[in-house]
Amino acid sequence: MLHLRFDADDLASVRFACSPLQEAVMSLWVWQNPVKYVIHQPMVHLSAHHLTSLDWGLLQALVGPGGFIPDFITPYPTAPRPDIYDELAVVRAMDRGVVIRDLISAANGRRLHPRLESVHRDPLGLLGEIAEALRVYWDRVLAPHWPRLLAILEGDVRYRASKLADEGAQGLFRDIDRGLSWGNGALSLDEPGLEADIAVRGRGLTFTPSLFCNRAVSLVDHLQPPRLFYPARGRGTAWGANPAAGRRAVADLVGRTRAQLLEVLSEPLSTTELARRLGLSQGAVSQHLGILHRAGLLDRARQGHAILYSRSVLGDRLMA
Repeated sequence: MLHLRFDADDLASVRFACSPLQEAVMSLWVWQNPVKYVIHQPMVHLSAHHLTSLDWGLLQALVGPGGFIPDFITPYPTAPRPDIYDELAVVRAMDRGVVIRDLISAANGRRLHPRLESVHRDPLGLLGEIAEALRVYWDRVLAPHWPRLLAILEGDVRYRASKLADEGAQGLFRDIDRGLSWGNGALSLDEPGLEADIAVRGRGLTFTPSLFCNRAVSLVDHLQPPRLFYPARGRGTAWGANPAAGRRAVADLVGRTRAQLLEVLSEPLSTTELARRLGLSQGAVSQHLGILHRAGLLDRARQGHAILYSRSVLGDRLMA
């Protein structure tokens, strides 16, 4: 169990960021365990032909035993939406001691993968190879789909901001992941094999939603500023071998207008905004929203004078 202890100022410094490099790195999990990450199989089918042009052995070596990833390849995001080439520049400038330490930590007590053993004699040379391998992987596998993927991540962040405003820290943390709990000024993460009690001490806490993690996880190195990766809402809709056929199937099930509402509500929206987008009366939209909410396909939360609707976990699964 990881415990992060907060004071009042620490709570005020909670922030969210969407990191393209983090997504590139975490997507490597999909290739190692396709059954566990079955919702991302369309990515595998779309991108498998690129593997021969990548340094695939090195990329796979970066995922250590138990799925541990060296922290230096997911650097702390300095902006809410950093540019991946800026992030890669941070990786390339990483201290050699940090590179060695993080690779050994990610090996989890085992011998380093043969592709990584050169870190002891030429850490900066290996670092350059890793950064370049990640750049090429990003350009060929994720960059073509990034606008759609980023829209899902940003929709999640907007939803969390609304949750924090409406329900405070307890409501926010509870909703992010079932492994997170809040009490007595501490955020606790139920992470197998981890026992740590850490004071935030003014360093802030950054949450980064991910399309590629199935549960909340933290950095391996707890001396760094606290950071939690968590599953983004709507990640099941990121890919689709035939999205048009999927939309037709949902429309056949719940009706065309309700299917349109479910598709649009990957981000929180009000009745007024939904009526404007779909060209419907507010009364008609309210009626459909009520039915979808009672069926458990939508969540709703008040923000000021407005009520915002968004897909529930069940709704995300249906749309996937």
